[in-house]
Amino acid sequence: MGKHLLVYDLDWWVLGEKAKVIQRYHPRLDICCVKEVEALANKRGANYVNDVYEVIATLGLGIAQLLIQHNIRVDTSQIGSYNFFLNNHRVYREWRDPMKANNRFINDIMAKPRQFGAINPKLAHGVKQLLPKKTVNYIRPFVDSDRFRPMRQTKHKDKFVIGWVGNETRKVKNYQTLYRQIVKGFHEDPAITFVEATRSSPVGINEMPAFYQQLDLLIITSSNEGGPAPALEAYSSAVPVLATNVGYVKEVAGSQGRSLILNSTRPALFVQKIKKIRNDPSFHATLKKEARERIMDHFTVEKTMDDWLETLFFL
Repeated sequence: MGKHLLVYDLDWWVLGEKAKVIQRYHPRLDICCVKEVEALANKRGANYVNDVYEVIATLGLGIAQLLIQHNIRVDTSQIGSYNFFLNNHRVYREWRDPMKANNRFINDIMAKPRQFGAINPKLAHGVKQLLPKKTVNYIRPFVDSDRFRPMRQTKHKDKFVIGWVGNETRKVKNYQTLYRQIVKGFHEDPAITFVEATRSSPVGINEMPAFYQQLDLLIITSSNEGGPAPALEAYSSAVPVLATNVGYVKEVAGSQGRSLILNSTRPALFVQKIKKIRNDPSFHATLKKEARERIMDHFTVEKTMDDWLETLFFL
């Protein structure tokens, strides 16, 4: 059997880390960032790359587009967001809005790969509607549950700490229109504090486990998401998540945690939920315990890796 290739965007970013994890479970797998593959194709020709690898997979549609534009074959691809194949991805609300397909991208790029893997069930269903003749699998997301884990000793805290993680400049994240309005709702409550990991207030990738460990609650305010990865990392750290109904949040959440997933971007509803959680320590403790258990039972690397290997490499 020949070698396989998995292409990601950047060594130091999320997809580069994901590629390294997958490689540990696939001995015939080479992993490269997209610039390395483009450089190889420029030096040896696209046919060389196509001939060397039995399967070429990408960790995103944007990466697939770049390879196809260089005449490099793409056999499979992860779909990690609604970007590229929807024209309304900046405003699309997963729980209520119709999809407006980018038919040019679908016909020029998505028609090429044989198989896709989407990281949440709604995303998989939506892509299947647009490409009914393609194989589109839901592949369960994974998180490094050893790295993102609860704090060993829980000290008494005077403040209830709420976190927000993401690129605040992207409209789809609703940072100003929802998150900042939630913060304003507690401006006279000294017992609640908000912390952020954003583009303007960055937290290094190695510091993120400690960031989650300080939280009592994570808020996600997006209109749509492929993941979002912060939800998975928070759950793994035993941090409950209050979120819009996006991505895989509802899929990963337990029965109690699903009550914190809202089909709305109304700040008042989020404020009400925060007050309920803070004022009910027993409920909060149940949410924390359930969050970690859901990860350990269903979303560790070991529990999900077969999904990834089957969808991306036909193994």
